[in-house]
Amino acid sequence: MVIPSDSGYKLVYVPAVSGESIANAYQRNLVDATKAIYKTSPPLTQWDLRYEFAKFMDNAHLTPNLQKIVQSKPKDVVAAKHEFEKTAIRESIVADVAGFLYAEEALPVKRTSRFYTGYMLPTYDSIEATAIEAQFHARHMPAETGAGGQRAAQMIYYVEIASALYGITVSLDLEGIGRTSLVKVEDAVDPKERANRIKAALAALQGLFLGFGFGAKLSRFTPVKRIVSGVAILTKPIATNASPAQIPSYIEDTESKAAKLASSLGKLGISASYEVIAYGGKPRDSKTKRASTPEEFFEQVIDSALRFSGIQS
Repeated sequence: MVIPSDSGYKLVYVPAVSGESIANAYQRNLVDATKAIYKTSPPLTQWDLRYEFAKFMDNAHLTPNLQKIVQSKPKDVVAAKHEFEKTAIRESIVADVAGFLYAEEALPVKRTSRFYTGYMLPTYDSIEATAIEAQFHARHMPAETGAGGQRAAQMIYYVEIASALYGITVSLDLEGIGRTSLVKVEDAVDPKERANRIKAALAALQGLFLGFGFGAKLSRFTPVKRIVSGVAILTKPIATNASPAQIPSYIEDTESKAAKLASSLGKLGISASYEVIAYGGKPRDSKTKRASTPEEFFEQVIDSALRFSGIQS
């Protein structure tokens, strides 16, 4: 990370969690939420159900309906791409919300994820307190004799562990769920189905922070963690992000951004709606909704998101 210092800027190396790790955990939560919301016939493929997020990446991972589109060798490639995306959205909520890339030469199709995130990095004011080290471990098993001879009874290995006050930013485009985007924008599912998918996407977002979380080796390295603070900004029709949590004033910065965004768009004749919800920190705007616990925070986020989307809770 490049961070500000008294003499300008400096480069520091810090422990981090990749955006791919976070996205994988979100998709796992999305599968679980979908199974809970859909009592029968959830829009999940056999790979989704196994948490293998291949998402139609090649001919070996296509459903029968998608195979028909590809095998028909369409003359109108653009129309076929649109039909492929629409069918893929219907077949898999994971491909719908988290995107996919079918990369075969005959009919390449891409759908951008509606869930956005990046690396989870330490906050600027806590970098001096971060720690990372490689721990030595030994695994023991009884010695065995087989065709390959005597096996070692003991195996040594190292695991890198780290501790930090992390900041994470995620965005969720609810407007794009259940709708095509590559060739033209239109609903791929009916309004009731879109509502269920938006609810599943929000439940997965909550589960990402309040549920089992993310990361590897959780069976033996489950982290000690808690949410210190958080802010959410909901905007319509122009999207924007909350300010990065690595900056100590990120809640106040998000409040200022929301107010200025609505004001500037109003001067352009655009009526913008926004709402800010905060947990912890020091919100300054009286319009900001306050939550006393992380659970209340996400409950308010879900209520506001459903209202912004015109969905009954």
